Amino acid sequence: MDATLVPPATRADGWYRKRRYHHGNLAPSALARGRQLVELHGPCALSLRGLARDPGVTATALVRQFGNLAGLRAAVAESALELLLAGARVPTGRAVPLSEAARRWVAFAAAHANLYRLVSGEGWHAPGSGARGLHGMLRIASPSRALEVALGARRDPDRACYLASAIHGLALARIDGVSGLATEKALARALQPLRIPARHGGGG
Repeated sequence: MDATLVPPATRADGWYRKRRYHHGNLAPSALARGRQLVELHGPCALSLRGLARDPGVTATALVRQFGNLAGLRAAVAESALELLLAGARVPTGRAVPLSEAARRWVAFAAAHANLYRLVSGEGWHAPGSGARGLHGMLRIASPSRALEVALGARRDPDRACYLASAIHGLALARIDGVSGLATEKALARALQPLRIPARHGGGG
């Protein structure tokens, strides 16, 4: 996997300075530090008290920003998904060739495995909710659903679903230990033009 395709790791500049926050600064700083905690220790390491400990604010201050633990996790997941979409350059107006976007997507997952697990809902996604592509009851898109939308789910839902499922599945395989070379080969096969069987008219 080309290292140049891997986005830089998330930084949380200034988080460790023990100081009072100016109005409006706490939320973005908390999200940046939240991403850092997830990258280091996994999705389940994210907590209101743990996140509040570094800057010396109270958990109540974070509750005012995010509502509860589920809200905090959803907000951190959403911010990570935004980084993922921007890094892969999938959104409309920043498009690159599909093969390049897919490689960037898988490279991000490989470089930020715990963040990708968080965005995928691992460790806290409400099981059996029947809410496809959502984190529990909060409307935060899963990577697969975000990819579907970015790849044109409205124009060609079947194609978008196929491509999103393939790319997301290979990203998960990559962070589970599948080699970069094997992933590259699988991506190349998955991204070949879809062959739709010709329909033969009945004879009369």
